[in-house]
Amino acid sequence: MRAARKAVGAGLALAAAYAAPAAFRLPPAGVLFRPLTRVEGNRVALTFDDGPAHSTERFLEVLQERGVRATFFVVGEQVEANPGILEEIASCGHEIGLHCHRHRNHLRLGPKATLEDLRRGAGIIEEVLGRRVALYRPPYGVFNAASWSWCGRRGYRRVLWSRWGKDWEEGATPSSVLRNLGSPEAGEIVLLHDADRYSAPGSWRNTLAALPELLEQLSERGIGAGPVGRSS
Repeated sequence: MRAARKAVGAGLALAAAYAAPAAFRLPPAGVLFRPLTRVEGNRVALTFDDGPAHSTERFLEVLQERGVRATFFVVGEQVEANPGILEEIASCGHEIGLHCHRHRNHLRLGPKATLEDLRRGAGIIEEVLGRRVALYRPPYGVFNAASWSWCGRRGYRRVLWSRWGKDWEEGATPSSVLRNLGSPEAGEIVLLHDADRYSAPGSWRNTLAALPELLEQLSERGIGAGPVGRSS
C-alpha cells in the first residue's frame, strides 16, 4: 500500500509539474512562467487567432483602410487550406505568429503529441512564408511544460493577452464584443478572432463589425493600435 501511495503521489507531482505553466497567474508558478501580456509604447497590441480563412480577407480590408497593422496567430491546418491568404496577411505588413497545427488544449496532450503539433504547424507556416516566425500563442491560452520549453529552445516569445472580446461565443454580438473589451489602455494586448472554425459559426462577423468602433475609440483617446512585436 505504501508503495502504491508513493507511486500515486509521484504521478500527481509529475502531472502538476507538466501543467504548471498553465497556472502562471497563480503563485508560485507566476514566478517561473511569465508569458507576454503587455507591450511597450502608447499602443494597444491587436491580435487575431484561428485563421487564415476567407473571413480574414475582410479584416485585412478594414485594417488597410485605417492604416493599422496587427498580429495574426495562425493555425497550420488553416494555412494548408488557405496558403494564399497567409501570404496576403504578410504582404499587407502584418505580423504572423504560430498558434498551433490543430486547435487542441495542451493539458489534454502529452509531450510527444504537443511537440508534433508545434513542429508541424511551424513547418507549414514557415514553408509558406519562406522565413521563421518568432511569436507563439497556445490554443485556449494554455501552455504545458512541453510547449513552454519548446518555445524557449526555439527562441519564441510566448504571447497571451490582457483583454478579450469573447467573440467566439454563441450569442456574441458586436456590442458584447466591445463591452467585454472595455477600454483597453496603452500597453495591453487584445485577443480577437478572424475565423470561426473553432468558434460559433459566423462569430467572426461580430468581431468584424466591432473592429472599426474599437479602432475609433482608441484613436479618440490618443492610443495607437499595432502588432505585438513592433509599432505600426
